[in-house]
Amino acid sequence: MNFDKVAIFASGAVVGGVIGYAATRSKAVKKVTKSTIKAGLKAKEWTVGTYKTAKEEVVTIAKEARKGGKDVPEVQDA
Repeated sequence: MNFDKVAIFASGAVVGGVIGYAATRSKAVKKVTKSTIKAGLKAKEWTVGTYKTAKEEVVTIAKEARKGGKDVPEVQDA
């Protein structure tokens, strides 16, 4: 690789970094970023809640099934 290609790449990276930094300083970008993070956290909470509910229901069903028959294997809580 010759020096010209390295210099072009390095200057492009610097310009890209400066543009990226300037964009993150923008109030509009901050607002979009904040709302995106908020939506992501909300989705995470929903996912965790749904997982816990489903797990509890499966454990309950397994316990009820275990009462009805002795050939049902033991379920370990994770």
